[in-house]
Amino acid sequence: MQSICQPVALKAGQSLGLPCADGHSKIYFLTGASVALLVESPVQHTLAVGLVGSEGAIGLGSVLSPVPGRLRCRVQTGGSAWAANSHDLAMLLHQRPGMLWVISQYLWQLAEHVATMSASVQFDDIGTRLAHWLVLSAERAQSVRLPLTHEHLAQMLGVRRVSITLAAGDLKTKGLIDYQRGVVNILDMAGLRECAHPQQAMLSAHV
Repeated sequence: MQSICQPVALKAGQSLGLPCADGHSKIYFLTGASVALLVESPVQHTLAVGLVGSEGAIGLGSVLSPVPGRLRCRVQTGGSAWAANSHDLAMLLHQRPGMLWVISQYLWQLAEHVATMSASVQFDDIGTRLAHWLVLSAERAQSVRLPLTHEHLAQMLGVRRVSITLAAGDLKTKGLIDYQRGVVNILDMAGLRECAHPQQAMLSAHV
């Protein structure tokens, strides 16, 4: 695998998944960055339906199908990754078919993640969704210090900036987070997890 990969540095805000000059796509195996999976509306509104970190990769679907997917990929937290050409990886999979099973398992897990995130838009309030996104961001970035502005969070959750300001203010009042100058610091991860998964917390309290 390493023979077809090159180390790259991804920058926050960078778009991934666009075809290269040779017509093939790049696949990124993340090692220090996190990437948001976005759905964009015709009027340029965005909604994040997933977040991938060092546990996963971006662009693996291009190995299985040349048809571009609807999800857009944007780097949330800059960092390192290994990049491979989709054609090169496809050739490697022909030589090592066992790798295809591993990739298929990961893509299934990613589909479950996207489904869960999509459902939360319908069933959870903004405060719960914000707490969940911050927990997820910390896990993917492996840091409790997150360079995330309110404007960025509003784009990720598909809501107005004022809604993020109110929800973040509530989390700050509870002593779970602090924020200033575009940086969110998580002060109480356990408490934030309870806000992110209130149903699970209620079940645990009755066990």
